[in-house]
Amino acid sequence: MYARPLREGNPLTFGVSGMLWKSSLIMFDRATRSLWSHITGNAVAGSLRGERLRMLPAVHTTWGLWLANHPDTAVLQKRGWSRRQPHLFEREHVLGLVIEGDAIAFPFNELRRVPIAHATVAGRPLVVAYIAPAATAVAFRREVEGRRLSFHRLARDGDRWSMVDRETGSRWNALTGEASAGPLSGAQLPPVPATQAFASNWRQLYPAGRLWRPD
Repeated sequence: MYARPLREGNPLTFGVSGMLWKSSLIMFDRATRSLWSHITGNAVAGSLRGERLRMLPAVHTTWGLWLANHPDTAVLQKRGWSRRQPHLFEREHVLGLVIEGDAIAFPFNELRRVPIAHATVAGRPLVVAYIAPAATAVAFRREVEGRRLSFHRLARDGDRWSMVDRETGSRWNALTGEASAGPLSGAQLPPVPATQAFASNWRQLYPAGRLWRPD
């Protein structure tokens, strides 16, 4: 998900071009007809070539898991929703993120074995939590009030999922990053913008990027 930049005072609107760039679909903006990568957010052709959209935190998950955490959500549109099992293609997917030019991808097949991943990207300590039944991966900064945290014990918590930090024993919602119990109750892990992509597409777009593996 990206913030739409302004052009002549109006936000750009986008459509699907139907074309491929490095094996992935690209978007076009209706104002300039420039072409944009939906994975990197970069304009790859047209008058806006070289500009980059600002990525916003977003979660790719099942409706059931989202509703359990956000019961008052309003639905924009139901048409086109997929009822396929979310794990069918997880072996081919990664959660990719880029911070200050440092790209790293977390393969779903590795996260399924080790569902809490710790990494440092551009000097920033991160944690990625993977909720296997929903094939959902989310990334957070793992620093709160100047304290660096580490996590374990990812488990179902009623109709939600939680994890526990080793430093204080606080319990955290693994989808939203909010502490629900313990000394840090009410604290929030800052979400990190990331994108879910096919591993092959990510490798083409970030050939020098790192691939996370469990220690």
